[in-house]
Amino acid sequence: MEQIAERRSKMTFDPEEIVTLYGQGQMPLRTAVQRVVAQKLHGLDATIFREAQPSLLDHEQIAKLAAEWS
Repeated sequence: MEQIAERRSKMTFDPEEIVTLYGQGQMPLRTAVQRVVAQKLHGLDATIFREAQPSLLDHEQIAKLAAEWS
């Protein structure tokens, strides 16, 4: 499990990658991350689906991206 977390922390994400934010549709990853943070979404509403790996981004991963991109 530790190896998975380490790999995820080293991954780079394209802010322009088209993803799906649960309940809100498709948009660039940067926009999805901004919406989750701005709207203070949690749980399933804060789930981003991607075609690349990892295919799901949870709230913790989204918060890390938001901090990295701010």
